[in-house]
Amino acid sequence: MIEKKRLHLLFEWGGGTLWSANDTARACLRPGPVEEQLPIDPTILEQLNALSQWHDSALDWADPLAPSPWTAQEQAHFDQAALALVQLLEVELGSDYEVIYQRL
Repeated sequence: MIEKKRLHLLFEWGGGTLWSANDTARACLRPGPVEEQLPIDPTILEQLNALSQWHDSALDWADPLAPSPWTAQEQAHFDQAALALVQLLEVELGSDYEVIYQRL
């Protein structure tokens, strides 16, 4: 049985959303964020970019050590949007892939 390519939906400050999460994925994808290497519809890439920008609003850029300006409700709303995107990505990429959301 061939292992699925596992990806992490993991938001980095300033960019990067999808990352290889196992050797099977790393064997066929270059290091670093991999969203541009995958056969993903441009509208889904736009959604990844929008979530990445939203994610970056969770940091007080003027004082990165300060608590997040997000409320618990906004965090929960973001997590719901990320999980919905995981479902879209798994449909888009097919059964060879597994996408796991790594919460903030």
